[in-house]
Amino acid sequence: MLDGHFFALKDGASRFIARFYDGVYTDTPAVASFKQRGLAGSFMWAADRMVDAAEDMLRSYTKNSNSASGVVSPNQNSLFPVVLMALSRDYIPTTGDWGGRQVPRQMVKLTDEADASAYGYRQAMGDVRWQILVVAADSNSARSIAAQLCLFLGDPANRRFTMPFEWGQYELDMPVMIETPDLLFSNADLGRPNVTALVADITLKATFPYLDAPAVGDPNDGSLNNPPGYPLVDQIELFHFPVRRHTTVNAAGIARDGDMGGKVPPEQEG
Repeated sequence: MLDGHFFALKDGASRFIARFYDGVYTDTPAVASFKQRGLAGSFMWAADRMVDAAEDMLRSYTKNSNSASGVVSPNQNSLFPVVLMALSRDYIPTTGDWGGRQVPRQMVKLTDEADASAYGYRQAMGDVRWQILVVAADSNSARSIAAQLCLFLGDPANRRFTMPFEWGQYELDMPVMIETPDLLFSNADLGRPNVTALVADITLKATFPYLDAPAVGDPNDGSLNNPPGYPLVDQIELFHFPVRRHTTVNAAGIARDGDMGGKVPPEQEG
């Protein structure tokens, strides 16, 4: 994944918010317009800007949404309501009281297939702040969307979502937990008396995978998987000297060849 792990987090959060949007109840004309506009025109990501730059976020939105020339239309209220979202630039490892474990490297198989390859796997769990800014031309519409977001996140079924990671031929759905469903939407002063802006913070506890495979030219398992995995031991020969018994351990299980009849292991033959 060349776009980075945090792009996957935005992707997963966008899919999560799409589920909310599908169930929006239209109780004001502005919320009805918000619903009719479609997801792409109603929810937008701000590039690493949080509420301290809310006015910049809003200015950028109105500029890009009015016209290609950047001229703001007199009917600016037609652009509202809108929900602007951002992820914080900081990163905090998830603590142990939340089950946060920074897993050291180990060998794993990503599927249950017989020809599954083995790869190196590390896992980081981190806290990322997700900020949601609801902007509307009237307070009733802003509060309506905020209330419905609180209702959506209060549903136990919505306490988590997944973010998709692509690595070679594999797509992994990694878990993201919402720290608390109890949101608090507070007023954000944008310096615009005719606009209501409500903002809430959500802490996401996300699990990020880090996988590795043999480098090009290094020994691998010879499979057709993308990428090929690390070489694996497929059979072990055990010689039990006290009982003179020969045991073979392979993928099919354990097979004993019986009493060695006084024979010595091959490495001891002179």
